[in-house]
Amino acid sequence: MDLTDLKIGVSDMLNAGADKLKDSISYLGDLKDAGVDKLNSLVTDILGLTPLIEVTGFSLADISVDVGIPPGITLSFSKVRDVDKATIDQMLAENEDKNLLQVIVKSLEKADELQKQMNLANYKFRGLSMKIGLPPDVSLKFTKIEG
Repeated sequence: MDLTDLKIGVSDMLNAGADKLKDSISYLGDLKDAGVDKLNSLVTDILGLTPLIEVTGFSLADISVDVGIPPGITLSFSKVRDVDKATIDQMLAENEDKNLLQVIVKSLEKADELQKQMNLANYKFRGLSMKIGLPPDVSLKFTKIEG
């Protein structure tokens, strides 16, 4: 193999690598665009569920949209009031076809049960953040009581 053949071989290999890189970047761009459309749809669905979510005693305070791979949405809730379980169960039964509502409300219920079991002296539960994405995540938020 002479130097000319070696240059052609390396050139072909680099061109093939560049083509694969372009294809990968194009695929990621398509994935991102599809992800943005899905995120828009999901945010619209969540906003439509807000009145039902508020039946649980939680208020949707903030929505953060993560545009990445994988994309995600973080919902921040503040605890407004305590609501009895029967009221929440009835609302869920009346809306059993709304899967997203079921997931959000059940996560809120579990987080609320957990925070009630925690005994954090000098701290008050102020709400939680829920990430809808991969992996899902719930973070409880407590504020120090001054006094």
